[in-house]
Amino acid sequence: MPLILGINPLLEALNAGKAIEKIYLLSSKEGPAFSRIYHLAKEQHIPVVQADRQKMARLSGGKKHQGAVALLSVVDYLPLESLIEKVQKYAADANFLIVDQMSDPQNFGAIIRSAEILGIDGIIFSIKESVPVTEQVIKASAGAIFHIDLCKVNNLNSALLYLRECGIWIYSSSSQAKKTLWEMDFTRPQAIIIGSEGHGIRPLLLRNSDEVFSIPKQGKTESLNASVAAGIIMAEIFKQRQTQQVKTS
Repeated sequence: MPLILGINPLLEALNAGKAIEKIYLLSSKEGPAFSRIYHLAKEQHIPVVQADRQKMARLSGGKKHQGAVALLSVVDYLPLESLIEKVQKYAADANFLIVDQMSDPQNFGAIIRSAEILGIDGIIFSIKESVPVTEQVIKASAGAIFHIDLCKVNNLNSALLYLRECGIWIYSSSSQAKKTLWEMDFTRPQAIIIGSEGHGIRPLLLRNSDEVFSIPKQGKTESLNASVAAGIIMAEIFKQRQTQQVKTS
């Protein structure tokens, strides 16, 4: 992934509105330039992470960085409003995926790959709580990331509420839910929330969902890998929508 190394190059990139995935600043550094970086990053909803010298050295590949390293984005992102508008122009029923707290790049990339294959219109995820789109994510997606729309938001719950205002039904997956995946109707405009293996879906997002379901299981294993669970859910959505198309054609 392309890097920006150094204070002035980073400030120039921020002032020019370049697409930056994440900024790393040396935790011991302070001063007006660093304050300016924090301010511009906040305005542009770019996550800033404080790192120690060892981490900064790894990120920069041992090159001089002046306490500032930024990851340039290699993909384009759509604002939420633009994503919804784009989909509603060509699809009768929107079909989105919301990814909550996904910290594993392999899982994230695998989910993106399945989403693109199984007809998801766009993937929505949080700037702060999800892993950035790194080379690992791109590789795990097998290039599918370049064929599906991505949307980064500052607050997932606000995005969820906006989707509901737009008439989009919100579904969440939880192992505690009494209703199962097979009981859901996925033929309406919708967004499906997928949580991480370690944390699941946050309670606030679950409370603001229209339907919560579980994936039926028979074995003794407590839970599925996040990308496998997402694949099962998206395959069921794809099946229902394909069946609906056949019935109405």
